[in-house]
Amino acid sequence: MNDIVNEPINLNNLGKPLTEKVYTQFANQVRSALLDLWAMGFDIPLKVRGTSSQIDSFMKTLGSEKRYMDSYMKHGLNDPKTMDSKYTLGRAVERFEKETGLRWPFKN
Repeated sequence: MNDIVNEPINLNNLGKPLTEKVYTQFANQVRSALLDLWAMGFDIPLKVRGTSSQIDSFMKTLGSEKRYMDSYMKHGLNDPKTMDSKYTLGRAVERFEKETGLRWPFKN
């Protein structure tokens, strides 16, 4: 497993300036966690810091991202199931960004 997952992901950045270095570190941690989750198909150890609502929003968005990737791989891009997953992911990303003040590191 990737060592970057061992570092805590800090979601509690509201009101603080987000430097490119901090955002890049966050994006790399999320990418690593998501790729490990998708490749292995089971829970991976994540250390996440933030309020309970921020953590909940993060986990829901991460799960939505995984479901979208799975649907894309199984059904293809233009399938209605994939489009539903993409819509659900978009709503989860909006909530995550509003809750944490962080940009979600993937474009869907």
